[in-house]
Amino acid sequence: MGDNVIGLVVKRGSNLAEETASKIVKLLEENGYDIVVDVTVDAPSLQGYKRFDISEWSPDKVIVVGGDGTLLRTFLRLGERSSPVFMTVKAGKRGFLLDVERYEVEERLRDFIEGRYKVYTYTRFTVYLNGEKKGCIFNDAVVIAKHAKMARLQVQIDGEIAMNIDGDGVIIASTAGSTAYSLSAGGPIIDPRLDVLVVNPLNPVQLYLRPIVIPSSSTVMVNVSPQSNEMIISLDGQIIFEVPPGSNIVVSRCESPIRIARFKWWEMYYERLYTRLITYW
Repeated sequence: MGDNVIGLVVKRGSNLAEETASKIVKLLEENGYDIVVDVTVDAPSLQGYKRFDISEWSPDKVIVVGGDGTLLRTFLRLGERSSPVFMTVKAGKRGFLLDVERYEVEERLRDFIEGRYKVYTYTRFTVYLNGEKKGCIFNDAVVIAKHAKMARLQVQIDGEIAMNIDGDGVIIASTAGSTAYSLSAGGPIIDPRLDVLVVNPLNPVQLYLRPIVIPSSSTVMVNVSPQSNEMIISLDGQIIFEVPPGSNIVVSRCESPIRIARFKWWEMYYERLYTRLITYW
């Protein structure tokens, strides 16, 4: 397949996302582009198109239509493969990570195919559970106790003990993920021009513990005490694994970052940030 091929990922079960995707397909075909549709897409109007599986292959450009969940699942499925350039179109409830609104999709799509955008690179982080690689996160890894029981954890940063936590657990969030669960749990908003990790203890008994912001090159290890209750780890809120007492979790920089085409990302960025936070209900 050549340079005139663009991939499409669309939120499942969403009439709004399908309607938006149909507009995109029409405009792309009018401009001589071929469309391939990801295997997860269930929109009836897109069933006749060639399929691709982003976990195995993707064209150089991919358009994601949906909300944050759709985007995060797509990134997880990409694994450690080299990232295409993603265009992100909001057609979901929140869509905090997606910068193209539906009313402007035709204008932004012309910008996309004509190269009028800036590519922003986002660091991801590989998560290992007891030495086994579990995935590359874009937003966060959340280690949390099951059944509202107490977790007992030790957090090391680059081999140095940083926290001993008796509480609900810990969130390890990227810059992009700082405005997700970590923010709700009292963590800081990180300016997206910074490349860092946030280590945020969840409801610790030790009241002096507070979130720590560290370089993205750091390695974070979470040791679950043998005396801890059973835990789970959630990757970007999409994939969950059981974490028995005595386990260890390591989070370190992923070799494959994500590349996203941004159009007016810095135009009134903070106003857009707070507007989305205030209007979410």
